[in-house]
Amino acid sequence: MADGTANLPGNGAPLKWLRSILAILSFMVGSFVSSAVIRHFGSTRRLPLCLSFLLQGSSILLVAIFITINVIPVINTSSDRVLLGIPFLSWQFGAQVAASRALGYSEIPTTVLTSVYNDLASDPDLWSSKNAKRNRRAAAAFMVLAGGISGAWLSRLEYGFAIGLWIGGVIKVMLGIAWLFFGTAVT
Repeated sequence: MADGTANLPGNGAPLKWLRSILAILSFMVGSFVSSAVIRHFGSTRRLPLCLSFLLQGSSILLVAIFITINVIPVINTSSDRVLLGIPFLSWQFGAQVAASRALGYSEIPTTVLTSVYNDLASDPDLWSSKNAKRNRRAAAAFMVLAGGISGAWLSRLEYGFAIGLWIGGVIKVMLGIAWLFFGTAVT
């Protein structure tokens, strides 16, 4: 956001600061609303988790549709139309973090990896044979890396970004549906 106010790095994309503010506020709204709903109904109840993942997936799929039908351009990212997708994607990332916290897996990063690298490096039981939190952190870091590599290769395709969103959205919707098959509470 700070760089955007000075039009840095200067590649001509207008309103960078607005994109940043929109992303931050949408993320916060997603976190606030999702955590409030989950707290209200209970963090181990399947209905709020089901709805959270279905809404997250739907948000991603909506942006995928916008890109597929060229409402949001992928090539000309200096267009103001890219602002249409930011609230949906940022909201779902906030909801994603709220869901991971509600499920009690705060050691698994869902948006950035710097904290997991720190937690791995500073873990006093890093080399212990039984360390579930370390194992989840390492697996999460690997999966985010694998997803990033897959996304990078997909982005080489004309509609690669949309394909990545379709994949992510479908996975989230499938997770939302899967919550229906758990018992009344998640343990």
